Amino acid sequence: MAIYYTYQHAAAWEAAEKRGYLFGDPEYAVFQDEELALYRPAYDWLAGQYEKRTGQSLAGAYPVWLSDTIPDVGRGGYLEPGEPGVVLTVDLPDLSVLAIEAGYWNFAVNRWFLTFEDREATSEEELQTSWEKMFDQDWCEAVVEEYPETNTKYYYLVNRIEVGQVLDVMTFIEEGATL
Repeated sequence: MAIYYTYQHAAAWEAAEKRGYLFGDPEYAVFQDEELALYRPAYDWLAGQYEKRTGQSLAGAYPVWLSDTIPDVGRGGYLEPGEPGVVLTVDLPDLSVLAIEAGYWNFAVNRWFLTFEDREATSEEELQTSWEKMFDQDWCEAVVEEYPETNTKYYYLVNRIEVGQVLDVMTFIEEGATL
């Protein structure tokens, strides 16, 4: 068991309280905004990776994003300005949580080949296979040893959070810049 934090739309949390659990409801996904819809394939790929690596079904939803540090909602950029949100402190079993290296997630989002070789992927399969390195903490840490100017920051994914796993709820109103 470990403590994690997640920020969510207040409406998503209200729905979770009624249902008994929070899940990655596509209704609240970042790519509902037309300008961000191009990220949907990366999130679909990530959902498949979560199911493959944990053996847990997402039932057509997306994983819930977690951090091991409290989000600094005061700096903004988490939700749309004026939108109410919550930061949840949760206690989750290790087996349901999947770690990903945050910087390498950008490779999947932007469809970049994750390699330190000077070449492009030769196929879609090679491109997507390269992204799988973001789940390999030994590989990520070895990169830091090879390139000391880099560092690692991990995010975590879980299929759902039961209301009983929530230790604290902090509300906020987004004041910062848009996503």
